[in-house]
Amino acid sequence: MQAGFGEVVITPPLGMAMAGYFSARYAEGIKDDLYSRALVVSQDDTHVALVTTDLISILSEDVAAVRERVQERLGIPGSNVLIAASHTHTGPVTHRRPGTLRSDRYMELWADLTAGAVELAFRDRMEVTLGVGKGSLPGVAFNRRFFMKNGYVHTNPGLGNPDIIEPAGPADADVIVLRFDGPDGTPVGMLTGFACHCDTVGGNRFSADWVGVAAAKIREIMQPQGSSRPFGVMVINCASGDINHYNVKDPARRKRWPSFSEEIGMGLAGEAVRVAVSLTPEAHDQVGTAVTDVGLQRMPVEEFLAKSKRAVEDPKVGRMERTRAEANLKRTSYDEPEEFTQEVMCVRIGPALIMSGPGEMFTELGLRFKNAFPDAFAMVANLANGWLGYVPSARAYEEGGYEARSTRLQPGSGEALIDAGIALGEELMK
Repeated sequence: MQAGFGEVVITPPLGMAMAGYFSARYAEGIKDDLYSRALVVSQDDTHVALVTTDLISILSEDVAAVRERVQERLGIPGSNVLIAASHTHTGPVTHRRPGTLRSDRYMELWADLTAGAVELAFRDRMEVTLGVGKGSLPGVAFNRRFFMKNGYVHTNPGLGNPDIIEPAGPADADVIVLRFDGPDGTPVGMLTGFACHCDTVGGNRFSADWVGVAAAKIREIMQPQGSSRPFGVMVINCASGDINHYNVKDPARRKRWPSFSEEIGMGLAGEAVRVAVSLTPEAHDQVGTAVTDVGLQRMPVEEFLAKSKRAVEDPKVGRMERTRAEANLKRTSYDEPEEFTQEVMCVRIGPALIMSGPGEMFTELGLRFKNAFPDAFAMVANLANGWLGYVPSARAYEEGGYEARSTRLQPGSGEALIDAGIALGEELMK
């Protein structure tokens, strides 16, 4: 097995519209740079490229643009390229919804730069051994949906809210680590995955949020002394559509050191490194991908708007759900097709499986994929190879909340995507 890492800065110019919230805002500074990071793994003539990019999401057209460049430059087919967004809320707008201020010129540059990161990784390849392990980082990421005393489910009901009964879904504290060692036994790079909404910074300065902190700290710790070659790093944000950093039982936490981005980023880096140093990398030759298209349906617009109207008029509905429903009713056009197909990809690297989750996948769905492979190290890369918005579990539609009110996907769409990924993973693990 061969592996190589590459990265490029993708920070946009100041003044560009920023993503993540309901009101428009524009970049006034740079807290830390945004990156596209690539890992290329090869076995004989099979080459697989994994990419993480510090954007809130990536459209299928943007994925296709990178794949086209990668295939032209390196001969790696698009079906072997997985691109996942970190979901940072302090990056540029990437959506095409009415009223958004996406810059197509920037996204074309992003595609050139991101394909360049893959090329750097491809040309950086060396013979490697691989160690894969799992750790845990509890206490920094929490399910943000709660059963309330009024019988409803509210999203982000407020710190210390006395009407909270219990979380309406699970969190996922797993930290999965892939450590790659060079021919001399020295670590040359790491991939790690963790699940938490990437929205701890806010404001008007570009930032990669906790993902950027984790990547920087991992490199700082793992960089071999005396080596001029940068230690390769990749951080995948896993299924976290209903997970964020607020502990409703600890209202004072936000006032303590460190900041949320540092708390999660440094915690993840520390745990990932702890796992990495405990591993004994071995030779592996299992490298490959499997891809399929899944047929999905969207809720008819009339039904979607009728449900939004009822939510606006219901006094028991939570604040975030009402805000989302009001925005739905103000939207001027809905031109997404009611029937469509969505690509799902699964990548195998030794004993690890990585599935593309094409939206803000609920953690329950990510655990469904993980639990299907108890003898492997499995994860769902959030917002990968396309963007479907929120992808809730089927039961969330009956419960309500911000996420279920945000999507037109029919109930069961998330399960269909995950089940397709499981089938692909089973094929790869044979």
